[in-house]
Amino acid sequence: MMLDTCFGSSIIEVWVTENGVTKKIVFTGDIGNNDIPLLDSPTMIDTADYLVMESTYGNRLHLRNDDKASLFLDIVSETLDKGGRVIIPSFAVGRTQEILYEIDKLKDEYSDDETFRRKYKKLMKAPVYVDSPLAISATEVFKKNTKLFEEEIQEKLKHGDHPLEFPGLKFTPTPDDSRALNESYEPAIIISASRNV
Repeated sequence: MMLDTCFGSSIIEVWVTENGVTKKIVFTGDIGNNDIPLLDSPTMIDTADYLVMESTYGNRLHLRNDDKASLFLDIVSETLDKGGRVIIPSFAVGRTQEILYEIDKLKDEYSDDETFRRKYKKLMKAPVYVDSPLAISATEVFKKNTKLFEEEIQEKLKHGDHPLEFPGLKFTPTPDDSRALNESYEPAIIISASRNV
């Protein structure tokens, strides 16, 4: 038996021999996408006699990550311009960290485009809250396991640029912190996973 894992997903390969014939059975949960910018691509399995897997998004085409970042910046900027709050429902493991990475990455795309600069400045002035104890814990696990990040990101880490840390990032680890956030009218970005309060 062989087990291959990355954050939020795993693959188990099992070889079973019966009557002198060996078959390979592969079990997988969420195997992830190849274009998640924070983490290395998942290990691919070349062959299997039997495959057991989930397929939540098996019938959908996803936007490319560069399209997502531009669309995200447009939506956030428009909402903050109106004094609103951007609420992003997110899975605690994987998706939350990907969103934090994308927000941090926008600073590297700072360009001479006046519209982009205005939207970017608006984004950087707004606090970004992670409103989920599980997402906060998962983010700490990601921070402690940077060897699983892409090589390009590992190079940035060597120069003190952590993709899951930026000015204005705040965490709400307790139910009281979360309630206080709910009662605030401050324009903000809130990344929230479901929680039991």
